[in-house]
Amino acid sequence: MGVAVVARILFLAIAALGLLAALGTVLSRNLVHAAIHLVGFFLCVAGLFVMLEAEFLAAVQVLVYVGAVAILLMFGIMLTRNTRGDDASSLSGPWRTPGLLAGLCVFAVLVFGINNAVSPAGKGLWVETTTRPALVPRDDEPAWESERRRAIDDMARVVGVEFMTRYAMAFELAGLLLTAALVGAVALAHRDEHPSASGSEDDSREETVEEPVGSAPS
Repeated sequence: MGVAVVARILFLAIAALGLLAALGTVLSRNLVHAAIHLVGFFLCVAGLFVMLEAEFLAAVQVLVYVGAVAILLMFGIMLTRNTRGDDASSLSGPWRTPGLLAGLCVFAVLVFGINNAVSPAGKGLWVETTTRPALVPRDDEPAWESERRRAIDDMARVVGVEFMTRYAMAFELAGLLLTAALVGAVALAHRDEHPSASGSEDDSREETVEEPVGSAPS
């Protein structure tokens, strides 16, 4: 078998494992198991980045998502003290059909967009790039090819610049969303502690009040 066939087989195998991990995340009733499946999905995405020769994105995927986001989710799950799925956390019967339709619509849009991607005017398609561009630019190199060469050969700098310029707002909103999720988990855990504490106080009061008539006080 040639190198292209082996690469295609590995790509399909990693993609299949990622789909199974994603299904395990959605369908698992135990939140801890769902988080573990999510970690497996993140690792599969990192493997796909390696197959696409995006080594920096693969490293960021492991360090940020597996090493930070997944741990943050685990802390949130542990703080809620509800690791088992219940009826309140799952979709009811009337909402399952709209949810399924919405998921199928998103899947159809993604498939259509990937298979019918149109390159901007004067730019070549990404799928036509079969080899890494040279590190040294050519004299007659067009602007779009120079930009694409920098994105491939100097990915760390390009990603950093894009995060701090074009995608700065989305980057900050993602961090704010994760912080809000952790604060919400702490608030839920703090709220669950009060009924148990008040219940124990009521039980102790009942024990002190309910004493036999005529008996000496303890």
